[in-house]
Amino acid sequence: MLPFLSSMSEPPSNRAHQMRRAEVVSLAASGLVFVVVGVLGALVWLRSGQAADQSAANRPTPVAVARPVSVEQGPAVTAPIVPAAVEPTAPPEPPDPLALIPDWPADRPLSVLLLGLDRRAGEGGGRTDAIILLRVEPQSQSAALISVPRDLCIANCRTDPFRINSLWQAEGPDALRRRVASLVGVQVDYWLTLDFHGFRRLIDFFGGVDVDVTSEIYDPTYPNAADTGFEPFYVPAGPNHFDGDMALRYVRTRHQDGGFARDARQQQVVLALVEQIISPQTLVQGPAFLRELSNTFESNLPPDLVLPMAKLGMQIGADRTVAGAIRPEDGMVRAIIADNGAYVLQPNVPLIHAYAADLMRRGESLPPPEDAAVEYANQQQPQP
Repeated sequence: MLPFLSSMSEPPSNRAHQMRRAEVVSLAASGLVFVVVGVLGALVWLRSGQAADQSAANRPTPVAVARPVSVEQGPAVTAPIVPAAVEPTAPPEPPDPLALIPDWPADRPLSVLLLGLDRRAGEGGGRTDAIILLRVEPQSQSAALISVPRDLCIANCRTDPFRINSLWQAEGPDALRRRVASLVGVQVDYWLTLDFHGFRRLIDFFGGVDVDVTSEIYDPTYPNAADTGFEPFYVPAGPNHFDGDMALRYVRTRHQDGGFARDARQQQVVLALVEQIISPQTLVQGPAFLRELSNTFESNLPPDLVLPMAKLGMQIGADRTVAGAIRPEDGMVRAIIADNGAYVLQPNVPLIHAYAADLMRRGESLPPPEDAAVEYANQQQPQP
C-alpha cells in the first residue's frame, strides 16, 4: 500500500475520543487562522476606502474670482482655471495570508513518519506495508525521504521473526515511530497514517495525481476489490493521470518488479502529490479541506504546527528533496530464511545510520534553484 497514513486498528475508546477531539481542534485552529486573515483583509480594504473618501471630502473646491474691469483698458482676458490634477488612489493591496502563518523554526528539523496501512473496509487490524520517513532541514531548506522495507525483521530473526510492518498493530504508532528513529539514527517526532480508503479519497479530492511512469507495468495477479481473485493491472510508460483507485494500484503492485520498486513508486506519488497540492491557494482553502478530509487520516501532529509545516513545505518542494531506501544492494539488510520458513530482512544498523546521514547531507548540499526566490515570491499571492 502507500504513503503516509491512516488510523489505528483497534484503538481503545479513550484514544478514539482523543484523536477525534484532535481533528476537531485542528479544524477549529485552522479555521480561526483563516477567519483572522479574512477580517484583517476586510479592515484593510474598508479603512483604505474610508481614508480615500475623507481625503476627497476635505479637499477645498477651486473658486473662480472675477477681476475688476477697467473702463480705460477694456475687459481683461482671464485664462480658464484648470482644477489641479488629482492622482488616482491606488487600490489597497490584498493582505498576504502567508504573512500571518508563523515560520517553522529554522533551528528545528522536522521528522514525520508516513505510514500506509494495509487494511480493507470492515477490518479491525492491518499492517503498515508502506513506511516512509520524511526528514526536513529548515536551515538548508532541504528534505530527505527514506523508505523502510516492510519485511525488515526487528526481533527473533532466525527463529520466529517479527517484521516491522506488524509493530503498529501490536504496539501502536508511537512504538513504530521510536523503532524507526532507532533504526535510522535520527529523532522522529510525528507520525501520520492513511489506509486504502483514505488514500483513494485523498487523491480524488484533489482531482487525481500526475505521475511519469518510467516503465510499463503489467500485473496479472493484482487482487480484485473483494480480494477473492485477480484483476489484471496495466499502466503504460510515460505521463499518466491517476484517480484514487489507479494511484492505489500503482503504489501497491509488486508482481513485476518486487517490493523495493514498489517503495520507489510510493515515494514518487508522495512527491507528485505534495508538489501538486502544497500552495498558498491550498492554505487559503484549508478549512474546507479539513472538513472533507478530517476522517481520512490520523496523526499526532499538534494542530498549531500544521500550517507552519505546510508553509515550510512550500519553500522546499520536490526539487530540494532526495529519496532513498534501505536495500540489500547497499549491505544495509540481508535476506534470510528463518527456521519457520519466513523470508525476512536482517538489518545492519550501523550501515543504515551511515546511509541515512549521507542521504541527508546530500539534500543539504543541493544548490538552490536559480529562480527559487522568484518562484517563492510568486507563490505568496494566492490565485483569485
